[in-house]
Amino acid sequence: MLAPHIKKKVDELWNRFWAAGLTNPLVAVEQITYLLFLKRLEDIDLKRQQRGFPSIYAGSESCKWSYIRQEKTNPGHLIDVVFPWLRELDKHFTTASADGTELASLNNRMADAYFQLDPNKGKVLSDAIDAIDQLFARAGDGNAAQDIMGDTFEYLLSEVATAGKNGQFRTPRHLIRFMVELLDPEPGQRVIDPAAGTGGFLFSTQQHLMRKYSAQENVVLEWDGTPHRTDGAAATPEQYAAIHNGANFVGLDNDRTMARIGWMNLVLHDVTDPHLLQGDSLSKREGKGQLKQLLESETYDFVLANPPFTGTVDSGDLEPDSLLFPRVGGGGKKKDDSITNKSELLFLWLMLDLLRVGGRCAVIIPEGVLFGNTDAHARLRRELLTEHVVEGVISLPGGVFQPYTGVKTSVLIFRKETRRDERPTSTCRAAPRTEHVWFYEVEEDGYSKDAKRNARPGQQNDLWDALEKFKAWLAHGRTGAQHNEKVLLQPRFRVERWRQALLRDTADQLTPAGEAFAALPDTSMWDGQVWGIHELFPELPADPKAAEAQVRNAASQQLYDLAVKYFAAPTRPIWEQWRTAGTSEKPMNAELAMADWQKAIRVPQQDFNRAAKEVHRLFDAEDGPALPLWKDLVRDAMKAGLSFHETAVKQAPVVQFSQQAPVADLKAALEAIAREVAKLDGFDVTLRSLAVDQATELKAAKHWVVPVRTWVRNNDWRGDDGTLVGSHDADGLVRHAYVQAMLAEGLYDDKGSLKDGLLDPDCIEAREWNLSAGQYKPFDFTQLKSDKSVAELIGVLKATEQDIIKGLDKLLAMVEGQE
Repeated sequence: MLAPHIKKKVDELWNRFWAAGLTNPLVAVEQITYLLFLKRLEDIDLKRQQRGFPSIYAGSESCKWSYIRQEKTNPGHLIDVVFPWLRELDKHFTTASADGTELASLNNRMADAYFQLDPNKGKVLSDAIDAIDQLFARAGDGNAAQDIMGDTFEYLLSEVATAGKNGQFRTPRHLIRFMVELLDPEPGQRVIDPAAGTGGFLFSTQQHLMRKYSAQENVVLEWDGTPHRTDGAAATPEQYAAIHNGANFVGLDNDRTMARIGWMNLVLHDVTDPHLLQGDSLSKREGKGQLKQLLESETYDFVLANPPFTGTVDSGDLEPDSLLFPRVGGGGKKKDDSITNKSELLFLWLMLDLLRVGGRCAVIIPEGVLFGNTDAHARLRRELLTEHVVEGVISLPGGVFQPYTGVKTSVLIFRKETRRDERPTSTCRAAPRTEHVWFYEVEEDGYSKDAKRNARPGQQNDLWDALEKFKAWLAHGRTGAQHNEKVLLQPRFRVERWRQALLRDTADQLTPAGEAFAALPDTSMWDGQVWGIHELFPELPADPKAAEAQVRNAASQQLYDLAVKYFAAPTRPIWEQWRTAGTSEKPMNAELAMADWQKAIRVPQQDFNRAAKEVHRLFDAEDGPALPLWKDLVRDAMKAGLSFHETAVKQAPVVQFSQQAPVADLKAALEAIAREVAKLDGFDVTLRSLAVDQATELKAAKHWVVPVRTWVRNNDWRGDDGTLVGSHDADGLVRHAYVQAMLAEGLYDDKGSLKDGLLDPDCIEAREWNLSAGQYKPFDFTQLKSDKSVAELIGVLKATEQDIIKGLDKLLAMVEGQE
């Protein structure tokens, strides 16, 4: 979670590069990424040296970030010195000295790295370097710096608001986390994204594993599921190593710039030796040893991806493996051609090929894949349903990819069941491996549905419910899927105020957290980390509003008492002067009394205001809701305190003036109160509970289960001996003998068309393997507002149908008569 002031700095950094002429979003991100990587590189080198390896900067010390900072107004230094060195970075270390570091997978990927800022834009570079240093000023060089760098990079990527070439765009991270949780991988299981982009699926998988194997009492989730406080404490050393082993996180992207950005994204998220490379996953692999190795068939446990939509592939460059991409077949000239050149279909066949038997995939697909009527569409769906297991189809709202595209999409989840070299030649005889498909319709995903896609923390998010229902479906089949079908499950939400803790050296520089830190046995663990104010200051409630009310009430009274006490000294002489006035012998002159009093308090009032401003240093100027509150409290306390004394002077003859001890040290008194108020500094975040157990009633179910193959009842069917037994038994279950007999005769005719009258027209196979959720959405008759029964309504529909048919017959007769 980035603090608002850090986001503001990233925005400023982006705007500076944009204003300097780098108006291609991808180029701007890449240039900023280079600077982040150069800063990270010096830390990597220090770790290498601690292992006894020589510095990669030997003879090139001017390429260190610490030196670059000194030359920050000179873009020429980066262009002429640093980047030529960076392009040959691989030459500055050995394979052995790179093991266990991010450099192990560098793989010459910086060979075409160039700094593209105009050499005359020295001020822009200076501002950029200052901004990057300020981003990590509080975090030091530990885990906090690593977390902030990774989060900063992710936020930077979120600023890319225009689609790149080849239809590239950033998949919303909350959808990625949702899909990772659907598959729920374990440490050591290999994950691949064959269209990896910026690596979101890969690092989110690592985040999920860290959350899963952390002390659950410490884990905190933002409203959208972003995990915090993940420590991996519940993992064994082997599991922890696997969670950070880049060989388990494999990605490919056709665009070299995108692949480099994705690789650096994983590096900045603490993935060691990430295997994210440039390469076309669909192209010919001959002569491309590394590509061929990474795309080896049946070597991955999971595939997570959002491949390009509605694209086409050059058939001449397509990998010719006929077991990978099916061929047209038959006896025509094109029998050996790929059945399709549509990228969304080819990627699905590739994913099937990459998975081990038992491996699972969650992929975002355009809706057309689910109901398209080309031979390739139908063949792919039939293969998925008959040879493998389609676990679920989750329909997403139409605007989830705004502003990039309005294409309606779904998440398809399937499990590989058949080895690629054991696939049957015919899929029409045996029963489909997928018996039922679970569908879910997401209507709300936590963001507005317009092009702005504004976050709506704490409001309805169907993704949480879908995840719980999917788990029940996997665990209990149809029984689990039907459980609580009209109940929406949501987590609990709460708001906390967080702040990035910071230690200071001297007492007069202590942040408001100083007193709490002093009580901790090991303060180093707090420095640079983000904590709730109630964790830093246990006396405060977790709810920011309650904490603010508590602090405001206490500080308001203390400041008022202080103001009354402080201004008592200059006020008392004036009161003494006028306290005997008001008699006929000595009349009260209110205007003169007020003039005397205002003159007496002028300097003390200036001193009070000056002292109140001096303690502003105790407040956080960047995450600073406490400073405006302090100013309001001081103003109100001054006004109320002075009003008290003004009234005392005006009513001197009848009001007693209590004796007040003088304020010995105004600065110290104000500082003590200010420290309490400054505890409120930070930024508010909406968090969700780990459990998703808050149930609300729905008018209609959001999920349903549909059979793939359902036999129509045939009461006239006779067995082999001619005895009339019917196709189904007394319990309504289809007889095995009937099924075998129908399969022997053939479900499909010579042209591959399904024979009439054998399958229920509402089952998936009878609808040409259609997997569109809307096709099977149950009709809820209770929603009909009518005083007629369902039977009567059906009768009306039938009568209407007959009227339409008669009208069409009449129209046809008229047309034929005209001819």
